[in-house]
Amino acid sequence: MTTVETHQTPYEPGAYSVAPPWAGTPETAQPWAGTPETAQPWGGTPETAQPWGGTPEAAPAWAGPTAEVAPPWAGPTEPVASADTAELGALPFGGTVPPYGSPDNKHGQLLVRFPHEVLGAARPEAPSWRPVVVWTFFLSVLGVIPAMRRAGKARTYGRARLPYYVAFLATLAAGAAFWSALVVNVALPLRQHHVEAQATAAVQSKVLGDGRVEAAVGTKVKSGGCVPDGDRGADGLRSYDCTFQLADGRSATMAIMADLRGNWETPKN
Repeated sequence: MTTVETHQTPYEPGAYSVAPPWAGTPETAQPWAGTPETAQPWGGTPETAQPWGGTPEAAPAWAGPTAEVAPPWAGPTEPVASADTAELGALPFGGTVPPYGSPDNKHGQLLVRFPHEVLGAARPEAPSWRPVVVWTFFLSVLGVIPAMRRAGKARTYGRARLPYYVAFLATLAAGAAFWSALVVNVALPLRQHHVEAQATAAVQSKVLGDGRVEAAVGTKVKSGGCVPDGDRGADGLRSYDCTFQLADGRSATMAIMADLRGNWETPKN
C-alpha cells in the first residue's frame, strides 16, 4: 500500500475591516446632491456617515415624503395615534389640567399637605373674645355690640366669627341667672329692710307727737320707742310694741298697728 502526502497551502485572511459589523453601507450620492464638503480651514473634516449606522440627514424641502428609518438597535415603535383616536391615547404625566376656575384646578396653590394651615398661619390673629364676656356680663344685651364688631374684624382677617357669638349668648344666659339671684336674695331684702326702718321711725315720731298717748295715760310722756312685732300684712299694716317713760317715773306699754306712712291705731279686740 502506497501513502501519498498532499501538501496544503495555509489560509491567508483578507484585509480586516475597521468598520463595526453593524455599520451600514455608505450612502450613495443623490442626483440632486452637490459636491461634498471640503475640509474646513481650521482643520475640521467633512461630515461622513457615522460608523454605527446613524440615521441619515433629513431630506431637503423639495424632496418627496420619506419614511423615517429606525436604527437597527431600536425596538418596535409604538403606533402613532390618529386624530380620531387622540382622546383614547395615554394621558400625559400627571393627568390632564382642569380648566381655569374649576374647583379641581389647584394651580398656583401651596404644594404642601395642609395648605390651609400654612395660609392660616400667615393671617393676623383674631381679636380676643374675652372682652365680649366682660361687656355682656355687665351690660347684658348691649354686649352684642362688641361681639359684632370683633366678629367683623375676625372675618376681615379670615378667621371664624362663631366664638364671639357663642361667648355673647353663653355669658348672657349666665349673667341673667346671676343677676336674678342677686336681686332676689340680696337687693330686695336690703330694700325692704330700708323701707321698714323708715316706717318704724315715722311711727315713733307720730306716736310721741300727736298727744294721743298722753291723753290715754293721763300724764306727759318723756321718751319712748316702738319696735316691729311680726310681718306686714296684706292690708299694709304692721303691729308694733311701744314702750313709754312717763313724767311721774312710771312706764307704759302699748300695742299699735301702723302703715308705712306712720299712721297708727290701737287694735280693736
